[in-house]
Amino acid sequence: MMRSALFAITAVAPIIAVLLYPFGIVAALSPIFVSHMLLLYAAVMPNCQWWGPVMRSFETAASEVWLTIDDGPSDQTAQILDLLDQHQARATFFIIGARAERYPHLVTEILMRGHEVANHTFSHPSRTIWMAGPRTIALQIDRCAALLRSTPERAAQFFRAPAGLKSPFLEPVLRRRGLQLTGWSVRGFDTFRRAPSAIANAVKQQARPGAIILLHEGHHRLHAETLALTLETLTSAGFRCVIPGPTRLRTRGAGK
Repeated sequence: MMRSALFAITAVAPIIAVLLYPFGIVAALSPIFVSHMLLLYAAVMPNCQWWGPVMRSFETAASEVWLTIDDGPSDQTAQILDLLDQHQARATFFIIGARAERYPHLVTEILMRGHEVANHTFSHPSRTIWMAGPRTIALQIDRCAALLRSTPERAAQFFRAPAGLKSPFLEPVLRRRGLQLTGWSVRGFDTFRRAPSAIANAVKQQARPGAIILLHEGHHRLHAETLALTLETLTSAGFRCVIPGPTRLRTRGAGK
């Protein structure tokens, strides 16, 4: 298992460094450098599965994609829901707990409109989550979960790490709560780009049956226009936005 191997490499690296010290400081520091780079890669690569499984696509024989929208709810949510209705599209909203606390009625509205809510931490600590300990991670997840307004029949079952960054302690915390870490296979970098047409075209070019699409809300005023164009381009390409059942999800591969 890669998780155990990473911990073993990290533990052994200082011993190897001591053994290599007679050959020079560069040689001695090399195993420590390599071990730290491996740890960093596992933390910052969103779909890397070294710390545990990441959902990256789903099984389908049809032209279907899974639209996921991060960082809500926001003052754009109502407009986003109207756009989804217009295109008969379903989406999963990865909710930030602090924003759910501010807009509880929008969380309820998302569920009433037939969409799904999922956990995106309470405060979105993207600068520190990758090095957080199990207690901090658990608190972030549990505080968000308490605000998702899900029911036993519609329990929130997915989690997305802020910016896809992962601590080595994340997977055990998720497992104990029955949550599945969800990545993506398509993104338009809508938090960086400002041209909605460029974002929509990037999503369309990457879209494949079974792909997980990542978009955001609440960052700037163009996100509603971005979603509108994205839904139009996906529809014109014959894709439907669906919420896949848990038996269709997979960690390997990035769509067909």
